[in-house]
Amino acid sequence: MPEIKRPVQVIEVNYVCDKCGHGMMVAAGDMNPATGEVLHKCMICSHEQVFKWVSYPKISYIGLDESVG
Repeated sequence: MPEIKRPVQVIEVNYVCDKCGHGMMVAAGDMNPATGEVLHKCMICSHEQVFKWVSYPKISYIGLDESVG
């Protein structure tokens, strides 16, 4: 099947802290290759949380005709 191309826009995706509700979570270490867990820390309150198979902030792409929401 041939390649197709379309214009997209780059979107930064952040995760807001579940504890304080204001700070952004940022990766505080490398992903554990065995479990996929990544430790994150809130930039405001220092709350720690583990996410699996994702590291914040992350970059996503959406079509120009799609909404960000």
